[in-house]
Amino acid sequence: MTKNKNTIEEEEEDNNDELDLYDFLEVISGKIDSVKNQIEERKEDSRQQWQRTKDEVEEQKRLLKIELEKHIHLLSENLKKPNFIRIRDKISFTIGVANTCFSPLIAVRWPHILPIIYTIQALYFITLRFLIYKQKHWHYFTFDLCYFVNLLTLIYLWILPSSKILFAVCYSLTHGPLALAIVLWKNSLVFHSFDKVTSIFIHMYPPLTMFTLRWILPVDLQLKYYPAIVNTGSKLPMGTSMFYTIIFYLMWQILYYTFIVYGRGQKVASGLRVTSYTWLLNNKKGFVSRLIQKLGFGGPNDGINRYKLFIYFLLQFLFMLISILPVSLLYYQYMYINVIFLCAMFTVSIYNGASFYIDVFSRQYIKSFELLHQQNQSATNNEENDNKKDS
Repeated sequence: MTKNKNTIEEEEEDNNDELDLYDFLEVISGKIDSVKNQIEERKEDSRQQWQRTKDEVEEQKRLLKIELEKHIHLLSENLKKPNFIRIRDKISFTIGVANTCFSPLIAVRWPHILPIIYTIQALYFITLRFLIYKQKHWHYFTFDLCYFVNLLTLIYLWILPSSKILFAVCYSLTHGPLALAIVLWKNSLVFHSFDKVTSIFIHMYPPLTMFTLRWILPVDLQLKYYPAIVNTGSKLPMGTSMFYTIIFYLMWQILYYTFIVYGRGQKVASGLRVTSYTWLLNNKKGFVSRLIQKLGFGGPNDGINRYKLFIYFLLQFLFMLISILPVSLLYYQYMYINVIFLCAMFTVSIYNGASFYIDVFSRQYIKSFELLHQQNQSATNNEENDNKKDS
């Protein structure tokens, strides 16, 4: 009997042990399920929170875009007002004359100040031009090479003044295609025209600034502020400078083709946007369009195809390549040749401005006097008729 009782107690203990194990596993399983549920809930909360955050950001982005469009529209409307146009042209006239008179003086007397003056004016002229061109749907012009060269010049002046590569590229491009574009685009020095003053500034002031740093700035200041000039020495290595200039040019060309020719091709083809290549290729009297027509790729009225674009970009590349050849050989080594070159480019802009004043502006001026005379004559005749009626 005692034996049976001990056996029963042992079985009960074994059963209790089994129950305790099962209870423990059940508790563990419940805890795991609870943790899983908490993780899932937190994941769901994270997704919802992320979605809410994303929606809030999108809403803020939409409101900011609407607000920005309102400001741009308001600014565009203000740009059209006669008072603003008059003030703008007066400022352009003042800056144009002041630049012509004082820039050479500053370059000779205070050459270290000229980069600051160039930077301030670049921010003013290029920003305002972008806003005005944006209103006219011409803002793709601001992606042209001349603006890219101005950007590189600013980067060299304020960010990488010790870079010999960037210095060589800036000197080559500013004295090459940028300055010679005055001849190609027939830029004219017309003081009362903001657009024409801006064009002259964009093409003339960067080479003047680089010239001043190279030839007029004292060596101690070159070493302190622009060490790349001292490290380059008295000669600009032709092979190296041309190689890196071509690299930077191709970088711009690839970006231009990607974002403008390819990325905005439909807008350009539909006429919603104007670019420099459409302007030149559609110009019936222009050298580029006439040359392409002679080569058998169609005239200006035949539209723009890929063959025309290829010839255009090839001609542009050859123009850049030829224009930078004298930089290392002549302009950088001989100060007086550099001076003669810059004076020649400025003289071309003056001649173009004189042509504008004589051929275009004078006719408009005469027409305004003729119109005023006709109005006065009409008023006099009306007054005489009234006097006759009274008598």
